[in-house]
Amino acid sequence: MTPAEVFGRRARAVHLAELKHGEKATVLGVAQGEAYCHLCALGLNAGAEVEVVRTLSRRTVLIIRVDGFDIALRGETASTVKIRMESAL
Repeated sequence: MTPAEVFGRRARAVHLAELKHGEKATVLGVAQGEAYCHLCALGLNAGAEVEVVRTLSRRTVLIIRVDGFDIALRGETASTVKIRMESAL
């Protein structure tokens, strides 16, 4: 069952860098690359809930909250994280 089916909402897959301040999403996965292990160690694993707390420098840096911790990510790195963004029906 997909997260959208569980919560009864429509969902669409995008990259973490596309989220705006205050939006929440569920991580679907992280692209393989040099930051993969680091992002997974920070808690950006499939199923993790994330929220954009703040954006800086014209969205080149995102402050996200994962498991109660705030993490700063470059926009380029955030683009390697695929998420499912939920919206109301």
